[in-house]
Amino acid sequence: MKSFEGVENLATASTNQYKLALAMAKRVRALRNGAPCLIPEIDNPQQNSVKAAMAEFARGLISYTTAEDQHTDQGVHKS
Repeated sequence: MKSFEGVENLATASTNQYKLALAMAKRVRALRNGAPCLIPEIDNPQQNSVKAAMAEFARGLISYTTAEDQHTDQGVHKS
């Protein structure tokens, strides 16, 4: 289960695991609604949407940012 380990590493490195979970849930919904899967080895990504989304995030094919990241990138810092 390399995908699970990869996502676990992402969660450990993330400053906000809740946002990671939300981003993954959004990708799962997109796959279930017919979005193309970025992992060609996944058979029937609509049926295996959770597995496909985990693999995409674990391989770094899908990224997400939080509002805090965007503010920091733009030079705005929270105090």
